[in-house]
Amino acid sequence: MNCKCNKLYIGLLIGLILPIITSYAIFYFRFGDTLSFKEFADGLLQLHGFTKLLSLSVIPNLLFFLIAIKLERLLAARGIVTATLLYAIVVVILKFAL
Repeated sequence: MNCKCNKLYIGLLIGLILPIITSYAIFYFRFGDTLSFKEFADGLLQLHGFTKLLSLSVIPNLLFFLIAIKLERLLAARGIVTATLLYAIVVVILKFAL
């Protein structure tokens, strides 16, 4: 199926932005009333929890990947997988660097 949204860069954009939104949502719903975002980020770095947060925040990419496959937007699905792999590389680098 040919659609304007069936582009690799659109899937890549969705795959890169969605985990950032998810990370902020996790912060807001869990700690939004007690901590500032800077305090939250500093605490994650001290407790080595930043990689765990990134790993959890990539999970919604799976939903968008499955939706793209179901709607036969294969190029967009490829972009989402590429973005997820980029996040995985960042998580591995941070895990061994921190």
